[in-house]
Amino acid sequence: MASIEYNVYYIPEGVPNIQEYFPTINFNEVEEWTVYVKDSTDTVLATSRVNKLGCCCLEGKSRIHFINSLGEIDSINFIRVLEETEAKSDTWEKSLKFPLDKTKGGVYRKNIKSNESYEVETKCYSESDQYWFKDLIATPKAWIETFLPNGFQESTEKQFIPIEITDIKLPTKKNTGRYEYIVKIKFSMSNDNITLR
Repeated sequence: MASIEYNVYYIPEGVPNIQEYFPTINFNEVEEWTVYVKDSTDTVLATSRVNKLGCCCLEGKSRIHFINSLGEIDSINFIRVLEETEAKSDTWEKSLKFPLDKTKGGVYRKNIKSNESYEVETKCYSESDQYWFKDLIATPKAWIETFLPNGFQESTEKQFIPIEITDIKLPTKKNTGRYEYIVKIKFSMSNDNITLR
């Protein structure tokens, strides 16, 4: 029996890559699209994923990019439900001299680290789309797309910051209420914030 050879193609089908070819289309109003690659005889050689902007394009949107089971990068939009910052530190005590001057010593913090953790959710995807979430919760690497803080100015520089997704059990098929899937995940930044000292 002959073996079947599969190939994985990366098709740059994101909005920034295809927008110039469709200048009259407002992609904020497009719900989903697929890109087809054809040869000169109009034969389809490859198709992209189904791209969905979904309903999670409001304020507080979190766009998560992750490595899927084919080794390619996929993305899913979520709405940010909760954001927390936790700081941890050690302490050290500066000795006091004689005669006692309380302004010269005391207990101080050291090794101060903080990290942000998030809870996000989406209900934009049906049962047939749950394979995306299976790949997401099993991914070895993921990033959040975000604008970096820019002081008091509006952020203009978009970055992809690595995140660590919290272990989760995800229901991907329901017997009842099958037409609405609310998917919630939690994650934190891969790198702590370390205070200079």
